Amino acid sequence: MKLRHPVFRRLLPTLAKVWMDGVFGSCRQFTVNQEAEQNLAAQGRSVLLTCWHGQLAYTFYKFPSLARPIVLLASPSRDGDLISRVAEGYGAQVFSGSRNKGGLAALYKIAAVMQQGWHGGIIADGSRGPCHHLKKGVVFLARESGAPVLPVAVAADRKLVLNTWDRFEVILPFSRVALVFGEPFFVPPDANLKALEEGRRHLEAKLRDLYAFCQQYPFSMYY
Repeated sequence: MKLRHPVFRRLLPTLAKVWMDGVFGSCRQFTVNQEAEQNLAAQGRSVLLTCWHGQLAYTFYKFPSLARPIVLLASPSRDGDLISRVAEGYGAQVFSGSRNKGGLAALYKIAAVMQQGWHGGIIADGSRGPCHHLKKGVVFLARESGAPVLPVAVAADRKLVLNTWDRFEVILPFSRVALVFGEPFFVPPDANLKALEEGRRHLEAKLRDLYAFCQQYPFSMYY
């Protein structure tokens, strides 16, 4: 994404939010299994939400419906800055960091905020992929924050899938759209590197299964 003109880049987060509010607001919207998030919040627990990069737009749009405010990790890049500003428009707090630039420090900061009662959010396959390959930072942050991971995926009956590394989904106006919450996944506080890798693989499989379910979501059976 080469959006370098400074005026356009300043305006783009506002334009993106206007577009998202207009398109998603025209859709018939549902949530599935949000009780998983609400019940944990009612028990005094924060959760760590994660989704694939290609489905982040509608997930951002639904932040205000969560039981608690959310803090996110974004990459320290031009595109990461754009994503951060859009997320902030929906009430998120954002810390910047990547594998090679302050990522570990950012994860510790997010864990500290989550321990104060905020939900956390992290893109499962990161800012550069590979597509649908879950990054180690997800399970690391779950361990450090003590929060269960809630996989999230989006189902839409009318959308375009772009030819980008993340298979970014553009939901069309007047679609039926569902935000689908998976079941909580717990990472032990004493998990070593081997246990973190086992957890990463297991969580990756759960998120892939949830994504596959959403790709064939049976709207006609329920709505």
